[in-house]
Amino acid sequence: MADQPTANTRERAPRKNLLLAATIEAGALKAPVRIRNLSESGAMLEGAALPDIGATFMLRRLEIEIGGTVVWREGGRCGVAFDGKVSVDDWSAGVPQAPRAGLRGQARVDEIQSVLRSGGQLPADTPLQTSPTSSAKPLTPGEINRRIAEEIDYAWRLLDAVADELSDDPVLLQRHGDALQRFDIACQMITHLGAVVGAPDRMAAIEKVSMEDLRSRLLRKAIF
Repeated sequence: MADQPTANTRERAPRKNLLLAATIEAGALKAPVRIRNLSESGAMLEGAALPDIGATFMLRRLEIEIGGTVVWREGGRCGVAFDGKVSVDDWSAGVPQAPRAGLRGQARVDEIQSVLRSGGQLPADTPLQTSPTSSAKPLTPGEINRRIAEEIDYAWRLLDAVADELSDDPVLLQRHGDALQRFDIACQMITHLGAVVGAPDRMAAIEKVSMEDLRSRLLRKAIF
């Protein structure tokens, strides 16, 4: 009989529904898994090969990893408790997210998700500068880049909120799992590109991009 989660394991921090590719290692086992939901203290994983209840493991996604213990398992899914706390945003991106100027916090993300769920319209942001005036200070290229990086980050958070909504529907997950995986890859690309645009040293930022295909395309030789 499949192992059932107990009442105690259900008492956990709020989790965000996701569809993220990762790898789990536990003893001789090393297998791909999908992170179906995630909180700062634990997650639900899905995969063809999973560790037994009580097993310790290492979960890795791109540049991030965390250890933990399997607390329940049922069929092709298991619930895990992490050894420490994680950042959901970091795991969504697959890389540690360095703070950027003007970065909107979790409250902003929660607001976006709430509006999307209610079917309402997103509130308009306060315009940074609608039109030049005689007394306005001209924007520097660095300031323009910083603002573009902010908007790219904002676009990623909007897409992340949409992904959260889609992942709530098990029928969509079953029918369009591959498409949602590609959606996840596109979100990761947007995150990396925003970091590059907002970095003072773009070449150094490109070298740190963990997505090998994206990094190679950005570093390819000029045709002309």
